[in-house]
Parts: sequence; C-alpha cells; structure tokens
Amino acid sequence: MHPFPFTIDIIRHFVGAHAIWAYIFIVIGVIAEGEISVILAGIFSHLGSLNIFISLLCALIGGASKSVIGYSIGSYLQRHHSRKPFLKFVERRVSYFLPRFNKKPFWSIFISRFFIFGIGWFTTIYSGYKKIALKIFVRAEAMSLSLWSVGMLALGSFFSYTALSISKDVRKFVLMIILFYILFVLLEKIVEFILEVFEEIKGGIQNIDVE
Repeated sequence: MHPFPFTIDIIRHFVGAHAIWAYIFIVIGVIAEGEISVILAGIFSHLGSLNIFISLLCALIGGASKSVIGYSIGSYLQRHHSRKPFLKFVERRVSYFLPRFNKKPFWSIFISRFFIFGIGWFTTIYSGYKKIALKIFVRAEAMSLSLWSVGMLALGSFFSYTALSISKDVRKFVLMIILFYILFVLLEKIVEFILEVFEEIKGGIQNIDVE
C-alpha cells in the first residue's frame, strides 16, 4: 500500500508558493457570497501559508466591492427596470428573511451578512432599489463586514488549530475541517430558524396589539 502522497507541509508550502492566487480567490469568493473562502484563508493563515492581515484586507476589499456593485445594480434597476419580475422576487425573498427591513434597514442590512446564507446579494440590491440612505447603508455594511471578516478568519484559525491538535495526518485533518464546517452551517441554520420564529412571534404580538 502506497503512502498518501500529500502531507500538511506539502499543502502549506504549495499554497504559500501561490499566495497571490489565494488572495485573489479570497476577494472573488467574498464577492460571490463565499464565507468558505475567508474560513480557508483563516486556516492557511494559521498554517503559515498566508499573511493574516493581507487575508483580512482581501476579505474587506471583496466585501466592499460586493456592497458597491449590489447597491449600484439595485439603484439602476429602480430607475430603469422597476417593474421587472426579478425585483419582485428579490423583494419577496428579503421580506421573508428580513420582515422589518423597511422599518429598521440598518439592523436588517447588518444582520443579513451573518446568519442568512445567500441573502447578502439580495439585501445589497434591494437596498439600492429602495434608495436606502447611503449613510445608513455604508455604516451598516462597514460594521457588518468588519466583524464578519474578523470572525470568519478567527473561525478558520480555530478550525485549523483544533484539527491539528487532534491529528497531524492530512486526511484526518481535512475530515475534521469538513466536519467543523458542517457543524458551523448547521448552527447557522438553527440560529436562522430561531430568528424567523422570533420575528413571527413578534409580528403576531404586534398584530394583536393593533387589533
């Protein structure tokens, strides 16, 4: 039986030798709604392949680019294509996950990056479409992006540290990382479900008060 051809050191040196592409991947990954790219950046930063501060800068650049692109698209669509079915779809999706968006846009924009996977693009586009004040949008996005980027990098570093503490075998290391990520996604879904239930209960109480 042939030994497994890869080791953690080989992978670490390979990523380090192609760090520029890894940084580009982080930027593109964040633009494309990819928390996994920042978590991987945290993992390889802990392994010593990437610089943690450059990784953070790339995550911030990607997130800021996404915010600008999304808001600009929403603003353009509002001016020229306000009756397109796509915008109705975006409005329904945002309203479902963030029912208080119109009343509290800052909080809705801020929280959408953390617990609601896939809603980030819709939220930025919808913000532009609804002409949310730039001061509110920029402040919410900046605070959210900063906390999210640091949190995802720290999570990746934690995954790497914990997996290495358990085993330095590359196969077990990768399996542990995958397991940790699955548990993280499940936790996200649980938090998302709790938030939805909370909003429904809150909405029901408000309807009773109105009646």
